[in-house]
Amino acid sequence: MSMLPNLSPKKAPPVGAKDSTNSAKKADGEKTDDTIKLLITMWSVMIGLELVHQILNVVMSFLDPTELRAVAKEQAGAQGLSDQIVDATVVAAILVMGLFNLLIIAIMAWMVTVVKKRGRRLPTAFLLLTIFSFFFILRMLMLFFASPGGSDVPMALFAIDGCVQILTAVSAGVAYALSRRDEPVKMLQDYVPDDTKR
Repeated sequence: MSMLPNLSPKKAPPVGAKDSTNSAKKADGEKTDDTIKLLITMWSVMIGLELVHQILNVVMSFLDPTELRAVAKEQAGAQGLSDQIVDATVVAAILVMGLFNLLIIAIMAWMVTVVKKRGRRLPTAFLLLTIFSFFFILRMLMLFFASPGGSDVPMALFAIDGCVQILTAVSAGVAYALSRRDEPVKMLQDYVPDDTKR
């Protein structure tokens, strides 16, 4: 029995077997990329539909600011303010609420960009987008228990806004289902902060 290691060259695997292994790895990588791309797409659709909903919300508030005007008149009556100031306050309140909602949408869009680029705040962005997905689903469920009261807003506009909210929730539900799959979970597990890489 020889004490020397076996120096004979190893038999190369058949060409077909090697190619099939490489193609299998490539297919797995493409599947992972496709899942994450689809997840990002669904989050993007969710944010786009939410933007449409907020625009419709501002339009409906301008069409029928009765509730806001009633609240403003109560406060203005105690301070002796004129109707012009009340109207200006209502317009300012609608615009401020709209800008605040647009700021939230901008933050969500930034979070999607962070996930897409796998940036430094990837886990935080993933968590926030998941929380917003839950919120949109719950809001849709509450939508079925709400009914528009007497309002100057056309019923068709309420119907369009309701459809947009339902589509937003559907996109959020699909995104949440995709975020629970193995590929996004593995992306989070493999994530290493920039500070650790140095």
